[in-house]
Amino acid sequence: MKMSRRGWNNIIIFAVASMILIFKYVEMNEQAAPSEQMAVGQLLPQGATILRIELPSVVIERVGTQWRSEPPLERSIAVIDAWLHIQLEPWQDALGGAATSRSIMVYLANSAVPLELTLFSLGEQHWLTNWQGQLLSVDSDSYHALFPTMSSPDA
Repeated sequence: MKMSRRGWNNIIIFAVASMILIFKYVEMNEQAAPSEQMAVGQLLPQGATILRIELPSVVIERVGTQWRSEPPLERSIAVIDAWLHIQLEPWQDALGGAATSRSIMVYLANSAVPLELTLFSLGEQHWLTNWQGQLLSVDSDSYHALFPTMSSPDA
């Protein structure tokens, strides 16, 4: 049984239309993924490797397979782990002009330029911008995990 030219044309049209729908579906899913990722509230990109982090009162850097901090910290690895894995809640409200800000520089293995994050403080409340520029609320426990030697925002 042989197919006519018109039959082959219909099959080709159906195949091309199917491919267009598949590509459109994949594109729509890729566009939806970043908004889901922002809702998570991670400070650094997934799978990031920190080489050096400059906090307001501490600098922690990787030297070979070890971590060195200035001033010395007993738990530098715990601080690095907190920066890589902590989950914070997105903050939608405005901060106001009374909040003080400090820069935090994070040098990653796969980036030539450091990420500049900003820590905002207003009294006992703290907020951080993540690698996507999203403002995240930092609770007290998370604050002490991320900034271990800082007993207050002015220290």
